[in-house]
Amino acid sequence: MIKPMRFAFDVDGVITEMPELFSALTVALKAAGHYVYILTDFDEHFREQRLKELAKYNIAFDEMIITSQKEQFVRDHAIDYAFDDDREYYGNSLPLQFYAFAKP
Repeated sequence: MIKPMRFAFDVDGVITEMPELFSALTVALKAAGHYVYILTDFDEHFREQRLKELAKYNIAFDEMIITSQKEQFVRDHAIDYAFDDDREYYGNSLPLQFYAFAKP
């Protein structure tokens, strides 16, 4: 049995760039018993709009966290893999399994 892992996905610049891929990936991760966070720095006022957007993309997740302190969240919650397009959120101490998507 594989130990469940924790994944964190940013929305803007990650999920929005390849929604079909991240839909398939998050659905598969959840089906395999892994924990999926949506980790985004977005105005809390627009939480419901963001949830509707994720539903439209068929993104499977356990919890959506809105914070500008992504690095701290990743460390505090022992995230195994973080997907983000902006390494600025992670300072100089990126998590080992961090995937940044370069903006064109």
